[in-house]
Amino acid sequence: MRYVCLTILIFFLSVWKGVITAELSSAAKKTLATIEWVAIPEGEFIMGSTPQEAEAAYRDAKLRSSLLEKHSFDAEVPQHSVYLSAYQISRHEITNAQYRAFIEATGCPPPRGAQGEETWKNENFNADTQPIVGVTWFDAQAFAEWIGGSLPTEAQWERAARGTDGRTYPWGSEPPKARHHANFARRYNRPTPIGQFPHGTSPNGIADLAGNVWEWCLDEYNPSFYQQNSEDVRQNPLNLRFRDVLRARVIRGGAWNMGSAFLRSSLRFKSYPLDSTHTIGFRIVRPRPKIEK
Repeated sequence: MRYVCLTILIFFLSVWKGVITAELSSAAKKTLATIEWVAIPEGEFIMGSTPQEAEAAYRDAKLRSSLLEKHSFDAEVPQHSVYLSAYQISRHEITNAQYRAFIEATGCPPPRGAQGEETWKNENFNADTQPIVGVTWFDAQAFAEWIGGSLPTEAQWERAARGTDGRTYPWGSEPPKARHHANFARRYNRPTPIGQFPHGTSPNGIADLAGNVWEWCLDEYNPSFYQQNSEDVRQNPLNLRFRDVLRARVIRGGAWNMGSAFLRSSLRFKSYPLDSTHTIGFRIVRPRPKIEK
């Protein structure tokens, strides 16, 4: 049952302070070997948007008939400098093949859609090289724990997408072009196999950070988190009260069924951690961010 995975993960989170050094299983090691990592050096980057940038993005979204509301853009303000310790992030989103190895080894349930339908029975979502979808936040974090990693923090995700020069999109400031930069606006009407858009990679060569599938982040969603003028927001930030399992989590990057307004790297969006849809997947980082009690 999915709740078995949830219970296991809550236990891990309840004792998690820093890096856990438990030995990985042979199946986990084999899956870990299939993941390509990109190293992000320690240092500062510019996170979020200025009020002027947020207002301009909102007006552009309205012109495109986007369903995004003004508060979604206000949540990007203020723009601020963030220091991150060095980390590694997976070059690609976790795939069906990699996730299949996880459920075969652990007995966790296969992915399911919003109505409980079996995702892998739908040929639109079951190819080995497509990103996994139909997973909850808990499913995604359980996979990451299994191979010794974690979901990225919101700041780690944005640094990977924007680099250190504050890019609007992973590839730069040029508006997204369908079938060139990313999979969006139902051009393919399904997730595409990972790495199909080399023109859309980030400054560090990370693929599919815009479009294809939304990506779970470790943080709870708090629209006013950036407005807290504290060290917690400006150095290795993480907003997670891990015992509160019902609070919305951050998702980033847009998806195959979303318009171009959702592809901006600073856009913050949310979903509830027990939700599973055919538009949300994930990638992972290591070492694990430190979660304080």
